[in-house]
Amino acid sequence: MNSGISFVIIENVLSLMTILGRDDIFMKSNSLIHRLDNNWAPPIYDHLPIWCFPERPLKFRVYGVGLPKTGTASLYFLFQNYRTSHETEARFLIHKLLAFEQGKIAREELTQSIKKRDRRLKLEMDSSWINGYIVDILAEEFKEAKFILSIRDCYSWLDSIINHSLFISKRQQKWSRWQYWRGEHFIQWENFIYKTHQFKHAKPEQILAKNGLYTIDGYLSYWAEHTTKVLTTVPKERLLIIKTSEFKQFIPKIEDFLGLIPGSLPRDTKINVRKEKDKYNLLSQIDRDFLDEKVNTHCKKLMAKFFPEIMRVEVEESLSAN
Repeated sequence: MNSGISFVIIENVLSLMTILGRDDIFMKSNSLIHRLDNNWAPPIYDHLPIWCFPERPLKFRVYGVGLPKTGTASLYFLFQNYRTSHETEARFLIHKLLAFEQGKIAREELTQSIKKRDRRLKLEMDSSWINGYIVDILAEEFKEAKFILSIRDCYSWLDSIINHSLFISKRQQKWSRWQYWRGEHFIQWENFIYKTHQFKHAKPEQILAKNGLYTIDGYLSYWAEHTTKVLTTVPKERLLIIKTSEFKQFIPKIEDFLGLIPGSLPRDTKINVRKEKDKYNLLSQIDRDFLDEKVNTHCKKLMAKFFPEIMRVEVEESLSAN
């Protein structure tokens, strides 16, 4: 049997389990859904009316809306004792978002699809960087929902996202089918968020171009716009901001934010950090003055607000150099 067809069958069987109320089976299979990223075709449930999916009371409803590589996976691990998922059905959601951006579907259709998906999955913690793009819909449609924005300084985030992209690239070289499974629309989405139509590689960042990576402008503008959208969309009383570097220290604040009994969340939760062997140090090969200029262009205000100590260091180094 064709592998793509097999995965579609698995997805639709799991979808039918949730329709039938077999939540216990779904929860055991949820990690399989995430690992296989098996949304190669619109699943059956998207063509069914919302009343097909029974409502279920939730202990709380919270969305992780941080950027990729800021701790969205760590939030997922933190809520393992609840109905939680990380980047679930990302492939299918990105397909919908691209259709919306290309004018193929209206905002109302996108909203109804998100509401149907939410009701079917019945998640208490839905942690995904994609949620940042639809945060306006989530905040409007789910008035009781709360949001956790994990934030990381743009320098370390940029280094991490570049390392991650190179890791994916090397995986593609080892396994020729990875590009197919990842999906052309993932690449289309990255081209959209990193603005390949607007930004081109400058001379100081040619090493990124040679490795098939995006521009510094593309990465940093996305960092700033994603963060700004969440901050300006979600009411302050419904938003908790946590720094990636202080994740474990924030666990008691997360419990208080959600009204949980102290100790409800594990203190020994896994922090999703990639091993040193997957770091390629490309960012260190880019001229620092060029990089700082780009940070000042895109990220200065947010960095000054959330990471003033890093911005001070940059200013001091600049003064000492002069």
